[in-house]
Amino acid sequence: MTQAFLIALMPVFIITALGIVLGRKTSYLDNPALSQLVTNVGLPCLLLSSVLKMNMNAGGMMTLMAATACALSVLALITFVILRLARLPVRYYISALVNPNAGNLGIPVVFALAGEQGLAAAVVISSVVQISHFTLGVGAMSGSYQPKQLLRNMPVLSLVVGLLILLVGLPIPTFALDTLSMLGSVTVPIMLLLLGKTVSSLSLGDKSHWTRLVSLAVYRPLIGTLVALGIIEIFPLAPAQALALLLQSAMPVAVISYILTTKYNGPKEDIASLIVLSTPVSLVMVTLLWLLVN
Repeated sequence: MTQAFLIALMPVFIITALGIVLGRKTSYLDNPALSQLVTNVGLPCLLLSSVLKMNMNAGGMMTLMAATACALSVLALITFVILRLARLPVRYYISALVNPNAGNLGIPVVFALAGEQGLAAAVVISSVVQISHFTLGVGAMSGSYQPKQLLRNMPVLSLVVGLLILLVGLPIPTFALDTLSMLGSVTVPIMLLLLGKTVSSLSLGDKSHWTRLVSLAVYRPLIGTLVALGIIEIFPLAPAQALALLLQSAMPVAVISYILTTKYNGPKEDIASLIVLSTPVSLVMVTLLWLLVN
């Protein structure tokens, strides 16, 4: 069982490690257009092709979205209380601790462990988390929020399009599905390469408050998983959807949290440290979940 788990995750580790090497030794991954290509083309196509190929009905998709939103909301309330008690700035830490890396790590991990059955659920969950980044994250850090920001988010728009297609029951030609699948297939490897590149450039910053950082790094995957365990008992999710939600909830602090913290002049060194420190904790949680369900 452990061997099967490691074999399933080896491509994730290898491609991420390759991204780290390429990030340090070359400029192959430096072009910001590569990230935009994944966000604006690859991920939306992956979402649509995965959802449509699974024939997920609109009700099931909305239930999964509601379960994800509920999990994030409960975690946000718990995190708000914890940050207040710890006397840490809610403004900068709440989004980082609530929103997992459901994109460039979560999707590949779910795909590796749950296959095509879990992939569609993973990309739906990732899109809901993206909405949270651009509502809770931007709203908290900037002190204001403009809804039109979501209208520029292609994964969110593709989520809406996919939901409409399912509601209407619109038949999709085979060539269109094949095109979406081909475009979406570039997403997972490029996500992992970019993740490796980002990790290679992160600095752990000031190490004088490591106890606090380690505690927060453990908090993100642990409490995220515990909340998800409660949520899947309430919502009628399919087994693959429940597993995807558990795995996504166990992911570490997201890279986008570092980007937003940098943009709004927050404690970017702390967030960078949390990304690095929470990743091994996340892998331990994923291992435990794998052993639990197998």
